[in-house]
Amino acid sequence: MSANDDLSIEQIEQLSKVFRAEAVEHIKSIAEILFAAEDGTLSDGEQGIHRAFREAHSLKGSAGTLGFNRIATMAHRFEDALGTMRGEEGETLNPKRLETLLQALETIRQGVFSHSPGEDELSDREHVTMKQLEAAFPLKSRSSTPAPAQPGKSEQQPRQAVQSPRPPGTSDDKPSSGQARPAALGADAKQEFIRVSEKRIDEVITQFGELFETSLQLESLKHDLEINIHESNRLSEAVSALLSKLEGTEYEAEMMELLDMSRNLSILSKSADSKFNFNLRELIKFIQRSQEALRQLRIAPVSNLHLTIRNQVRDTSNRTGKKVSLALLGGEYSVDRAILDAIEKPLIHLIRNAIDHGIETPAIREQAGKPAEGKLTIEGRHLGDSVELIIHDDGAGIDPEAIREKLISAYDMHPDNAARLTEAQLFDYLFEPGFSTSRKVSQISGRGVGLDVVKYTIEHLGGEVSLQSTLGKGSAFILRLPLTMSSIKCLLVEAGGQTLAIPASNVSRVTVLNESAIRNIGGGDVVMVDDQQIPLTTFEKILTPDKQTDDQQRKESRFAAIIRFGNRKYAFGFSRIFEYTQLVIKPLGDLLERVPNVSGLALLGTGKLCLVLNPSDLIRSASGTFTQRAITNIVKPQRKRVTTVLVVDDSIAIRTMQQTLLESAGFKVILATDGLQALQELGNNDIDLVISDVQMPNMDGFELTRAIRARPRLQSIPVILVTSLGSPEDISAGMDAGADAHIVKKELNRTELLTTISQLL
Repeated sequence: MSANDDLSIEQIEQLSKVFRAEAVEHIKSIAEILFAAEDGTLSDGEQGIHRAFREAHSLKGSAGTLGFNRIATMAHRFEDALGTMRGEEGETLNPKRLETLLQALETIRQGVFSHSPGEDELSDREHVTMKQLEAAFPLKSRSSTPAPAQPGKSEQQPRQAVQSPRPPGTSDDKPSSGQARPAALGADAKQEFIRVSEKRIDEVITQFGELFETSLQLESLKHDLEINIHESNRLSEAVSALLSKLEGTEYEAEMMELLDMSRNLSILSKSADSKFNFNLRELIKFIQRSQEALRQLRIAPVSNLHLTIRNQVRDTSNRTGKKVSLALLGGEYSVDRAILDAIEKPLIHLIRNAIDHGIETPAIREQAGKPAEGKLTIEGRHLGDSVELIIHDDGAGIDPEAIREKLISAYDMHPDNAARLTEAQLFDYLFEPGFSTSRKVSQISGRGVGLDVVKYTIEHLGGEVSLQSTLGKGSAFILRLPLTMSSIKCLLVEAGGQTLAIPASNVSRVTVLNESAIRNIGGGDVVMVDDQQIPLTTFEKILTPDKQTDDQQRKESRFAAIIRFGNRKYAFGFSRIFEYTQLVIKPLGDLLERVPNVSGLALLGTGKLCLVLNPSDLIRSASGTFTQRAITNIVKPQRKRVTTVLVVDDSIAIRTMQQTLLESAGFKVILATDGLQALQELGNNDIDLVISDVQMPNMDGFELTRAIRARPRLQSIPVILVTSLGSPEDISAGMDAGADAHIVKKELNRTELLTTISQLL
């Protein structure tokens, strides 16, 4: 009977979350040991193998206990692989074995998040991994394929051959690699750690954020108290003046009493104001200390991403046939865990682009006088209240002229307009949805998908992304990330009667606008700041371009904020400056997430809401290359007739799913069950695009693609292969047949499919 049989669904789900969190820690510890061995920095190989063995053993035990049988089976075999090396003579962690162990560890890591309790049957990838482990680490004493670990048991059978006495000075009750994990504590042992879900921590942080907002509202009461003091003083003065006039009359005694009452009211008001200010200051200090303490619970080092980075570099370099060395620097700097989780996929996009588009093949690099092995560096740096993550490659770099030509040829931009774009503005277009200079579309990159996701994700987190590139020498993507998502420091200003918040990290300085410092150069205003000419506009012109004329807006602007984004600066005029203050940023919500120039809302001490501006959008808008507006202006007009897509797949479920996705997007869909029927439909209908499976009866997708390319009337029709075959060889075979794109079925979704189609049509 499984240990989960007596648990409710809610309890199983909660235990699964706990298991996954703990499993990630075990995997991270093993990966650190293997990476140290790979880099040659593992001081004691025998001790390292022993520590990795213990981590795998613990992972297997917890997986079996909670019913994650597939993970238990994989961890069991991984543990056996490490066990075969103990006692071996010579170099046991050679490159081939390390590669096998790292690939197996990645398979286990993916399974931790994709498997559910009670699953026993291994996937195809897991079967392949088991065979690879057996080939590299053959078992000497028993069958090569271990039986799945049984729930509730940490051992399937005695393991005399692989278990050795614990080295002196080690203890299973101590967490390795500085990570705090629950140990197998005895009944009388002191429990130093408890597990709390991230959701509970997030709830507490959110509540403190609301408490912080309440403290801001309390600050508005200070103004009310000051008014009360002022009015009570005026009352005392008025009564005193009236008393002097009524002195010696029958009203004198009553007026004296009123004067005493008014003076007491003034004294009480001042006392209440003093106590209120003291308590408010203490409350704010307490909230800030508590928020910082809670933030420390959520922060994690950048090195938590190193396992994903290494695996991605290894996988992409193998698939592209390129040699890549990886340097990881600054992994000790920490940011909010939620930020690390959010940037994992954008980081994968950048790594793929760097290797696939940036780093050249060994032959081309040698011709250019470069080492055959390309270099990819990912470095973390601490900058004030933010952390920079720099992804730099020494590849071919990005050709600005290729972007310019693409804008003219593919998006109908006028050559004169394209010629006026600076290099930085041209690079901005690489972050547009669907924009790509790649001639071929592959599963790795080139569909125009990725950089827009990077930009949106980073800026949605309150950060920024910029690009630097030198043709022939390489490119660098710079991600500036906030340390925390709970609150940020902002500059509050007023423009057009509205209060606006600007993230302080993007404000270089604030200056008074003098007419003598403003010049008109090339038809645009610039302001002189420290002998530097900085382009000048106003917040009103960007946010409400049709509200006033430029002259009216500039006359009302008494100050200018110099906003920085990457290496670019722009001055924005406004009428009034308030203060620098800490604000809790609220997202706009699903329906308003992509509002131009705005990243969120914040509650002020007055109880009113203000807009929090997006610095990168502001500069792109001011320089004429804002994402949404720019792409709207340059894209080709839509076809007047409905686009017809031919979907070819022998699976009725896959055909129906694709038909639903496409018809919901406004496409006309024609269906075919194999390549032969597809050719008939192509002969009878005007087809704009073909989406085909590869493995089909009668005529497969490769044969269909070659047949389309061999017919003059059909050869210009784009072909997308959607298949479960995702190896580099399969992708290469599809491209050789003439396919324009290749999407793996397990990664197929509406956004992926529609973006690829828009790229090809």
